[in-house]
Amino acid sequence: MDRLRILSGSPDEVGAMLQENYDRMLDSSRKWAELLTFDPDPQTGMTPKDVVWRKNKARLYRYVNNQGIKHKTPLLMIYALINKPYILDLIPGMSLVEYLVEQGFDVYMLDWGEWEWEDRNLSFCDLIDDYVTRAVRKVIQTSGSSEVSLLGYCMGGTITTMYAALYPEPLIKNIIYVAAPIDFQDAGLSSVWLKDPEFDPDRVADTFQLIPKDFIDFGVKMLRPVNNFWGTYTRLWKSIDDGTPIAAWKALNKWVNDNSNFPGAAYRQWIKELYQGNKLVKKEFYLRGRLVDMAKIEANLLVLSGTNDHLVLPHQTKAILDQAASADKTYKEFPVGHGGIVFGSFAKREPYPLISEWLAERS
Repeated sequence: MDRLRILSGSPDEVGAMLQENYDRMLDSSRKWAELLTFDPDPQTGMTPKDVVWRKNKARLYRYVNNQGIKHKTPLLMIYALINKPYILDLIPGMSLVEYLVEQGFDVYMLDWGEWEWEDRNLSFCDLIDDYVTRAVRKVIQTSGSSEVSLLGYCMGGTITTMYAALYPEPLIKNIIYVAAPIDFQDAGLSSVWLKDPEFDPDRVADTFQLIPKDFIDFGVKMLRPVNNFWGTYTRLWKSIDDGTPIAAWKALNKWVNDNSNFPGAAYRQWIKELYQGNKLVKKEFYLRGRLVDMAKIEANLLVLSGTNDHLVLPHQTKAILDQAASADKTYKEFPVGHGGIVFGSFAKREPYPLISEWLAERS
């Protein structure tokens, strides 16, 4: 629709325009309310896939490639513990997974599943040794390759770093970091909120044991409360009023509100040892007595960050370039936020092709 018409003319004409604008506002508001109240969530994560391995709630997906695999080195995607990984495969036409499959890559994804009460004692030690290592071995076995590429998004990049620093075999040929926190010294507003001793992660973990999804979700959204609690819905109203497509908004809104509980043991490590202690960069982070030394990482690195990312600041991700021993390192910063690297028209236009081209040359 066109913008609201400027009020000018005779009294009758102005009155008619006022009524038209009022009717339009009511109609858009009615559609907005109906959509939020009654519209079903859209289908997401629709790229065809097979489950090739499972443990507990976790599933390892291999995406179906009917066009043939052109690049022999398989790619395993690892995402955070607190959100669902289908942000990487949101909807057809807006999916990094779909794009890479179409480019001829053999793509896998580790889906952690829904953490429940019995998972409250899972730590990063368990997640690396019992989940990631086995998923990687299964990728190697299924693909028939002797090496693997890893893509870690957000916390998934931190988890990828832990694994890569501890397990040189099977050979990790390439690692793609997407908005992944490595250096926690200055994490923006998160550092202020989680500052020691004002914030006590031990007390939180001891109280909840399994950290509720709503607790995590509210904390993340409060980093930008106006935008998260109000702005996202005003943008929807404007899209309805302008007559622009809303499918992407619906899919992204579903993902934003589709969170997972956080195992208490891993939460305690995440906040106390990383956000408060910054032990990964200080070379003081141990998993089952083994030092996570990023200097042992020699894979080719593609490091991507968003200039406007308030969840993971660019320098937090860029820090891996100084920590890893890799000879082949590429860094790219985009003028987007945390999700803009993997979702939206800009992601399709720039980050998707960059990831594909960089990986193709090294696979």
